[in-house]
Amino acid sequence: MKSRRNRFSGQFSGRLIEMMESAPWRALSLAGRRVIDRVEIEHGHHGGTDNGKLPVTFDQFCEYGLHRHSIAPGVRETVALGFLEVTQRGRAGNAEHRAPNLFRLTYRASEGVRGDGSHEWRRIKSTEEAEEIAAAARKAKSKKKTKTQCRKMPAFGDKNRHRNPDFSVTKTGTKEMAKTGTTSISRDIPPEQSAGEARPSQGAVASRPMATNLLERADILQARVAKRLGAGGWTIMQYLQPDHLQNLIAMEDRGELTEAVLVRIRRGAA
Repeated sequence: MKSRRNRFSGQFSGRLIEMMESAPWRALSLAGRRVIDRVEIEHGHHGGTDNGKLPVTFDQFCEYGLHRHSIAPGVRETVALGFLEVTQRGRAGNAEHRAPNLFRLTYRASEGVRGDGSHEWRRIKSTEEAEEIAAAARKAKSKKKTKTQCRKMPAFGDKNRHRNPDFSVTKTGTKEMAKTGTTSISRDIPPEQSAGEARPSQGAVASRPMATNLLERADILQARVAKRLGAGGWTIMQYLQPDHLQNLIAMEDRGELTEAVLVRIRRGAA
């Protein structure tokens, strides 16, 4: 009896020819392909299971041949093109507190996903669109901890004693707006008007410190933007550059965030 000619002598990882011929796959950089390769290897090390919970550390990417400065752009690119999903963000720090990103291959079966995967890469049809998405993802900078992030605002005043307060504190404990300390999402308040005299926005309690009101309003505006983006709104906002996110929040606050702008954001994150 003749043996099958396509038999592999060891563990292997298969890919759809359709995917390899697609515009998103052809738009991948070398770093992007190596990121996918390393995640596939991790999938194999887990016996073809645990897709969506595949941990790959920074050092493991480096050992596989990626330059340390190309890892983050490569990951952003593969996510933007629809081949990977970061299901859990890792964190840096000391060994006992450090954690890697957890990945999901979108073209493999995983828990909670029907069929052989979700195949987000199929949403991108043209080469031009794929190349624009890949280039934008590679150029996007990772958010710094001091920047405003989704569902999390930096602490002001007495909330963080290591940060220069944006609000001056009097002896009586009443916080007043600093003459130069306004935010892009707050309404204009005359510098000579005290916080107690300023009218709180959208029903906020007047007795609360102004800093708390501003933080609450920022959270409300972010939630409104995420809701208007639809399913996956919070995930989309995580990949926006901080200044872009602040502009969206400011536009929503002014009532200028149109559906056309939201459509462009969704297409860029698809």
